[in-house]
This record gives sequence, C-alpha cells and structure tokens, in this order.
Amino acid sequence: MDAKTLCLGLLSFGEASGYDLKKRAESAGDHFFATGFGSIYPALSLLRKQGLIEPTEKPIGGRQDRKIYRITAAGRSELIRMLSMDEPRHLLRSDLFALLYFSHLVTPERITQVIDERLAAVTLELAETKNPGLPLKHPNPARAQFVAGLKRALFETTIRYFRENRALLEP
Repeated sequence: MDAKTLCLGLLSFGEASGYDLKKRAESAGDHFFATGFGSIYPALSLLRKQGLIEPTEKPIGGRQDRKIYRITAAGRSELIRMLSMDEPRHLLRSDLFALLYFSHLVTPERITQVIDERLAAVTLELAETKNPGLPLKHPNPARAQFVAGLKRALFETTIRYFRENRALLEP
C-alpha cells in the first residue's frame, strides 16, 4: 500500500495531523504499513493538491499552529476506487530471506547470530501485539482485531519455524 492510500485510509477514521497518522500506522502494525514521516508528509501535500484532503490549522498553546487533515468526499471516493482496483498483493521482500538463501557465503557464526537476533526481535514484536501501546481508533474493532490476530499468528509461526528448522542452516 502506498503512502497516499495509507493516509486516506487512516483519515477515513477521523481527522489527524501528520504526526498522528504516523502513530496510527505504527499502532496498526508497521509490518503492514511501512511508512515514515518522509513519505507521509509528501503524500499529504500531494493529496491536498488533488483536493482529496483538506487541512485546518489548530493553535497549540503558544507554539506554531498544527495542521490537521480531514478526508474530503472526493478523497473517500478515490480511496474506495483505489481499494477496489486490483487484487491486493502480499509482497514479501526481505533482506533476511536473501541473507538466509545465500547463507553458504557467510560464516556459520553469522547465521547463528542472525537467527538469534531475528528470534529475539520477533518475540519482542509478538509481546507488543499482545500489549499495544497505542490503540487504533477504529470504527469496527472486529476488523482491527482480525488484523492484529493475523499479525500475532505470523509472528508465532515465524518463531516456531525458526526454532524447528534452524538446523537446516546451522552446521
């Protein structure tokens, strides 16, 4: 999903600043929404020029006004069109997969290190899915719950697979 579609989708839940959109994307799971401030703000600028979102200025106690964005009717229509266009793809491009595929070119110690680090990271991410720090404001909690459950299942399967099959790569 590109940053424009992500911004429109998150704004369909309600108005937000660029910072709020980044936090919402993180709370929804940055494994599904890979984006940062470097892609959110250019996307917001483009969406504004296209009339798909509208900004308002909100004063913040003595500091510079904060831009809050809301999706327009045209933006909602465009979001629905974009979500309806193609069959969604599940892309998996992974530096980790590439390293493991070519593991014969690195030392066994490096493979063990990579596997141990990945297991630790996924275990931590799994724990965070069970205790999310930032709840996603979602009009249909069942949908958010489904996606969170899918994310947990992927993490659990990854941990189990690494533990059961690491011997295929380690001498």
